[in-house]
Amino acid sequence: MKYQVGIVGGGPGGYVCALRAAQLGLSVLLIEGERIGGTCLNKGCIPTKALVRSAELWREIKHADTFGIQISDAGIDFSKVTARKDQVVDTLVAGIERLIKAAKITYVEGFGQVREAGKIEVETATGPENYEVENLVLATGSVPARLPIPGAGLPGVLTSDEILEMTELPERLVIIGGGVIGLEFASIYQEFGVKVTVVEMLPSLLANIDEEIPKRMTPLLKKAGMQIMTKTALKEIRQEASQLTVVVEDAKGQKEIAADKVLIATGRKANCRGIDLEHLGLRTERGAIIVNSKMQTSLPNVYAIGDVTGGIMLAHVASMQGIAAAENIAGLHTEVSYKAVPSAIFTYPEIAVVGQTEQALKTSGQEYKVSKFPFSANGKALALGEIMGLVKILADKQGVVLGASIMGPQASSLIQELVLAVEKGLNAEELVRTIHAHPTLPEAIMEAAHGIFEKPLHLV
Repeated sequence: MKYQVGIVGGGPGGYVCALRAAQLGLSVLLIEGERIGGTCLNKGCIPTKALVRSAELWREIKHADTFGIQISDAGIDFSKVTARKDQVVDTLVAGIERLIKAAKITYVEGFGQVREAGKIEVETATGPENYEVENLVLATGSVPARLPIPGAGLPGVLTSDEILEMTELPERLVIIGGGVIGLEFASIYQEFGVKVTVVEMLPSLLANIDEEIPKRMTPLLKKAGMQIMTKTALKEIRQEASQLTVVVEDAKGQKEIAADKVLIATGRKANCRGIDLEHLGLRTERGAIIVNSKMQTSLPNVYAIGDVTGGIMLAHVASMQGIAAAENIAGLHTEVSYKAVPSAIFTYPEIAVVGQTEQALKTSGQEYKVSKFPFSANGKALALGEIMGLVKILADKQGVVLGASIMGPQASSLIQELVLAVEKGLNAEELVRTIHAHPTLPEAIMEAAHGIFEKPLHLV
């Protein structure tokens, strides 16, 4: 049988592509070498958020007295925390497996090898299998980037994949990288009582978002007990007796940090395992596959989606690209817009951003307006006991929303109103004239929108 669509990789790009293609009546082959759901479900987004929830609950318990709740003999059983994490993942994996079966998608467990555009060889547990496809979708994702420094391969030096396998809490954790992955793990383990040190080579944490947010976040992390070292380079990791010694260097010279575990969280790179790029003749850039807005590669009938394209490495972007690839194969002519891509960072407090940053607008010379509203002036935030942070909206001279940042309670959910505003080119006035329920956190967005033209109503 020759399948109309063959997909190599079953992550949030690949399996969503498969489901959409099946909806459109196409015959679909889906190949995954590890476990359906990919990095996001098994080693990233979902397990980390399960850990985040446990950390949140522990934080609430520690501050329960503030709400008049007396709790005694509370503690952390980290083995149960990780068991719950695994249960959440298993439940979602089983759900995807049911969806694939119901959609009558042919699912093959094994690593796909692609040497010709219309053919896939799969290394399964029982031996190689060969399949023919009319359209090929490459969705092989990404892998953690490893630093070429002495000691990076020592036991106890972990990637974001491996740290999720820990069932015991270390006393001291050094995290190399102050980006999204590093700070999420830092926030989780710091809340559980681990002594956390974050080492970042750049001048600030979270360098790719609006610079005001890390400026506000960094003091909060330090106040919580986290050690933050920016403008600091990793030089070496040494094994010394029962501990690791992390050697770093800043403007004042070299320093040594003792650690039980070290997390390397310096980003991810495209995973082209099994794809013979040279023999196929696929155009690449810095190890990633080049695609157009329809997710087409340089070869006819060959598409690539998700992290393997080296663009915005987010699960929801991969899913949207997977839908676009399926629809284009079906002849629907769909293009992916990157105008309003939300990004959520599950630190404490949460951070979420979309669209332009203030520093980018300054650099471009474009005239803009900025408005901010603090959660300390929001009734629901005060009732929740979550008053740290703010909503920040950027707009052009006419008030059209260009970008936004939220730091505070439920930022990851709140951002969606502003994602829609950026995507559809809404004016801040339209947000103001939309009735927001009271008392709710989204009122902070409405208040910030007021400030684009006048000033927030509930702010002196």
